[in-house]
Amino acid sequence: MPSRKGILMPKAFKIIALVLAALLALAAIAAAIFAATFNPNDYKPQLIRLVAEKKQRALAIPGEIKLSFFPKLGVQLGQVSLSEHQGSAEFASFKQARVSLALIPLLRRQLVVDQISLDGLQARLRRNADGSTNFDDLLAQEPEKPEPPAKEQPTAEAFRFDISGVEITNALVSFDDLQAKRNVALAELDLKTGKIANATPSQMTLSANVKSNAPAVDARVAIKSGFTIDLGQKHYILRGANAEIKGKLLEFTDALLRFSGDADLQPGAKRFALDGVKLAASGKRAAQALEMRLEMPKLALTDKAASGGKLSGEAKLAEGPRNIRATFSAPSFEGSPQAFRLPAVVLDVAIKEGKLDATAKLAGSVSGDIDKLLFQSPQLKLALAGKQGDTAIDGNLTTPFNANLKTKRIDLPSIVAAFVLPNPGGGSLKLNAAGNASVDLAKSSLSTALKGKLDESSFDAKFGMAPFSPAAYTFDVDIDRINADRYLGKGAAPAAAAKPAGKPVGPAAGAAAAQGIDLSPLRELRARGTLKVGALTLHNIKAAKLRATLHAGDGKIEISPLAANLYGGSASGSVSATASKAPRFALKQSLTGIDVGPLLKDAIDKQPIDGRGNVTLDVTSAGGGFDQIKKSVNGSARLELREGAVHGINVAQSIRKAKAKIGELRGQQANETGTGSVAEKTDFSELTGSFRITNGVARNDDLNLKSPLIRLGGAGDIDLGAERLDYLAKVTVVSTLQGQGGPELQALKGLTIPVRLSGPFTAIGWRIDFAGLAKEAAKEKIEEKKTEIKEKAREKLQDKLKGLFGK
Repeated sequence: MPSRKGILMPKAFKIIALVLAALLALAAIAAAIFAATFNPNDYKPQLIRLVAEKKQRALAIPGEIKLSFFPKLGVQLGQVSLSEHQGSAEFASFKQARVSLALIPLLRRQLVVDQISLDGLQARLRRNADGSTNFDDLLAQEPEKPEPPAKEQPTAEAFRFDISGVEITNALVSFDDLQAKRNVALAELDLKTGKIANATPSQMTLSANVKSNAPAVDARVAIKSGFTIDLGQKHYILRGANAEIKGKLLEFTDALLRFSGDADLQPGAKRFALDGVKLAASGKRAAQALEMRLEMPKLALTDKAASGGKLSGEAKLAEGPRNIRATFSAPSFEGSPQAFRLPAVVLDVAIKEGKLDATAKLAGSVSGDIDKLLFQSPQLKLALAGKQGDTAIDGNLTTPFNANLKTKRIDLPSIVAAFVLPNPGGGSLKLNAAGNASVDLAKSSLSTALKGKLDESSFDAKFGMAPFSPAAYTFDVDIDRINADRYLGKGAAPAAAAKPAGKPVGPAAGAAAAQGIDLSPLRELRARGTLKVGALTLHNIKAAKLRATLHAGDGKIEISPLAANLYGGSASGSVSATASKAPRFALKQSLTGIDVGPLLKDAIDKQPIDGRGNVTLDVTSAGGGFDQIKKSVNGSARLELREGAVHGINVAQSIRKAKAKIGELRGQQANETGTGSVAEKTDFSELTGSFRITNGVARNDDLNLKSPLIRLGGAGDIDLGAERLDYLAKVTVVSTLQGQGGPELQALKGLTIPVRLSGPFTAIGWRIDFAGLAKEAAKEKIEEKKTEIKEKAREKLQDKLKGLFGK
């Protein structure tokens, strides 16, 4: 028979159940009555006023507020906006928001959120130039009032939260950093998570359009990952993370960046771990195509230990015929953050382009202190090998390596290099150098100092860069002597020597002359520096004690001053080029005491004139090709020479040939013609002249040549664009009997002889106008007759006067 106690137990449970049911029914009725009578929209004015008083911001709630109480406590908001601090401009807004909480878990100190939804969020964050932000007031905390000792607060273990999911759709968040001049915007941002609860694994997805001006980014970002958050242990885990960025990154279009792997972070325990990390990237920049990959199977760091698996990577760059492939590897390691060592780090690079097939290998051991961010290598070695055509490439560079990432400084304190490299001018060149280099990342600066030999040339060079972006370069180079033609592919004699005089310019040469000159790299170039050369050969011109100071910026490069000793005299001046739509050029040069003959012989392999003296040039030009440049030269020039000769014509000899014809004043006179010959020359004691150059044509009206036998003046044009001369020289025989053929030309003294010089620069012809010469002679004869008649008439008049006066 069942006991009385056994009978009463089910009845007690039934009574309790009935009581609970009644209480729940009563609570439901109370909630229904409260929901029916309570309208949260009635409290909008108070809420708006409170925000205005506490934060000096305007809160607008034009949408309706809806509440629900059972079985979950929830609120749904329509459109809401918040203004800037003490302003009317909108700071943030959303179109719709919804959140709901489970009531019963709150009694157990558990926060169980069914869902958090937010649609159309817009937030405009800003940092001002002084470092303040437009949300500082929202982060500021009001001063706390003294309170009596509180009871022991529940820990994160005691108070638990549980969110079924978060969903944010179509959000726009921007950050305008006026201090750094940077703007970042996340548009069409969507975020969706699974359950968010303490120490509970979950999933999340995020996607957004990202735009930034510094660095330049316009891409779509997509992230999918598992995650676990343990607030009590401050433990954060990512599992199976996959991230992708696709679009424009920096200067690359069609860029694709992928990341996958696991991460484990415990800041309190100073523990960080990566597992199965893979990174891949690809993109295009102009004609370049880039691919990269990096694999890190394992990395674990704690405050007392550090270990990692084998690290490997690869990069490929293709640009037209050029292909570059680089591979990187580092072995697995164990140690501590205070002392770790990678015994063999290797970087291999292979380059193929046309006849170039070369490899470079960088190898060395690396050790360091992760806590102090110190890394060093006793010796890094760079080795080159390969060929360019039949020319071998060989050599190596060694240096210790020190890096302090805390101070952001990298040093290569003792560089030793020895290379055999292809010479751009043909054959090979030898380079031996020693020095040092350093990089200061905090100051964005790089400096290098090297001394050594390039073939037979000794140099002492310093190079620098600061800042890195936009790059600005500095240099100071001192070379004892150098034959630049060896590296420019120029022979000892100018190319003009191999071309027969008067031969027409071929189509290929004409096309080269018309080819455009691209100065666009100057638009981004910023540089300044000096170059000193003890002895220089350039385009077969010899100079000594060269001093050049270069300035480049704002699309213009200028070398000023540019000075040197050459051919017994000196040169000083400046030269500049500007990368405008039509490139502009300017040249100012003063040559003093120059021996012109040897200079012209070395420069153009011709010696049309000899003599020592001064030459000044002040010209400008513009154009995209050499033809345009020659045809647009404007400016002035002046020539002052002493004790020299004009080659190609012997004026005295030509006049001697004409001597017999000058006495004949009858009939049509023939012209004496000829083409300049190197063997012929006209000596002078002084030669001066000035030129006004307009649109590529140099005009001279004051030529003055003096010699013991003749005086020569004239006027004419030198067409630089057409490379032609059209000049009328007027030669006058002087009374002196010294000089070339002086005694033979005694009878021609006082006569002015016209000589026409014309033709292309490669074959200038001359012609003496004997008809004009005869006219000059006839005029002189008539003048002599007039004088003779006047003398006879004077004598007769005097005789008659004597007879008249008897005297």
